[in-house]
Amino acid sequence: MGKIHQKAEIENTLDLLACKTGELPQEKVRKVALEFLVDTGAAMVCLPTNMIQSLGLQPLYKRLSLTANGTVEAWIFSPAQIRIWDRECNMEIMEVPNGTPPLLGYLALETLDLYPNPKKQILEGNPAHDGRMVIDLLVA
Repeated sequence: MGKIHQKAEIENTLDLLACKTGELPQEKVRKVALEFLVDTGAAMVCLPTNMIQSLGLQPLYKRLSLTANGTVEAWIFSPAQIRIWDRECNMEIMEVPNGTPPLLGYLALETLDLYPNPKKQILEGNPAHDGRMVIDLLVA
């Protein structure tokens, strides 16, 4: 089984809100284009410290995190808007050390209604929704 990489755009949610109210011009919204490593074992969207700094995200709180190297305390930062294709969601961001690839965890995958196809090594729209983004409110 191979790795799945996915291109995405990330924007500072607080900047986007300030832009909507006219407090910040669109060109001042901090954003980065990147390639995620899709990680269904990770819960959160994880970005290296340098990307978090370039986005201007603010530290919110620390949480214990289980890693391959044991349990560590990790910072959780203010939300960022993740855009993949025509799908968007806002998620809090977990900090990982510089040099670690950006990780797209299962919370964002569920929210964006994306499913990994390990055979093709791509993300796809949820086949249960004919590939369209649909938010489940009730599970039958």
